[in-house]
Amino acid sequence: MRWVCWCAVALLQGCGYVGDPLPPALHIPVAVSDLTAFQRGSKLVLRFTAPQLTTENLPVPAPGEIDLRVGAAPEGAFNVNTWAPAATRVPALKPEVRTDVSSYAGKEIFAAVRTAGPKGRWSDWSNVVAIRIVEPLPTPGGFMAEAAPGGVRLQWTITAPPETRYRIFRQADKEEALTLLATATASPFLDEAAEYEKPYRYQVQAVLANGDREAESEPSSIAEITPQDTFPPPTPTGLNALAGVNTIELAWEPSADPGLRGYHVYRARNGDFARIGDLTEAPAFSDRSAESGATYRYAVTAVDQKGNESPKSEPVEQKLP
Repeated sequence: MRWVCWCAVALLQGCGYVGDPLPPALHIPVAVSDLTAFQRGSKLVLRFTAPQLTTENLPVPAPGEIDLRVGAAPEGAFNVNTWAPAATRVPALKPEVRTDVSSYAGKEIFAAVRTAGPKGRWSDWSNVVAIRIVEPLPTPGGFMAEAAPGGVRLQWTITAPPETRYRIFRQADKEEALTLLATATASPFLDEAAEYEKPYRYQVQAVLANGDREAESEPSSIAEITPQDTFPPPTPTGLNALAGVNTIELAWEPSADPGLRGYHVYRARNGDFARIGDLTEAPAFSDRSAESGATYRYAVTAVDQKGNESPKSEPVEQKLP
């Protein structure tokens, strides 16, 4: 008998103890915690990250059903579990959804989302987002880009509240996408950073403060341009003419235009102006071909590196003794 007991003990020691069987995993996704919402035109744009883990800290085997709800505030204290059944369920196949909320203009609404695991068990509700819906901002119309002195001028039309601001987006050559360039207060807007002879794409979007958020319009159409410099430098000023010995000396204020190449000098005696001086870098010229006893009128223009010529300056008159 003793031998049998020892055999039984040895048998138990030779086999590992397996323990009680574990229950099957429930595969309930963790609750979404990053639901956000903002208004774009008449739509509410909702974004969130789909859960990657279950409440048992296991990977979510496969994407499950999404239950996204949007609705007005209930009477009394807010409780997501009593609010959700009366809220509108929004079709959601991915973690970014747009739904029309124009019927809620002037009202505060709530949004929440939950997801189901592969066995159909729902997660808890996400963080709840509250947002006040405003009258939809119209899309800026007639959007256009044109070359201008000093850059690219952008223009658009819109009927919107005076406090509306405008996001300007730009995509330069070799850039992959449009990015925010600036925020403007009105049309037109001058992109002073744009360079001539380089291609650009532009887009504009209206935005309006809405509590701690911003309501925005749909983006405008895209305007494309490769601006060309066809703009002359400023007209020279301060032209003076002094009679000297067998010459009439001209002087004027120097141009501050960064692309300046020089100046042309024009003279008239009895008829129209004729150019008597080719490009001169200095803001001065000596007319040594003037005849004694004759009276002349003079004017000057500025010329840039592209050959663009300014209008003539105010003419001055001088007689050579």
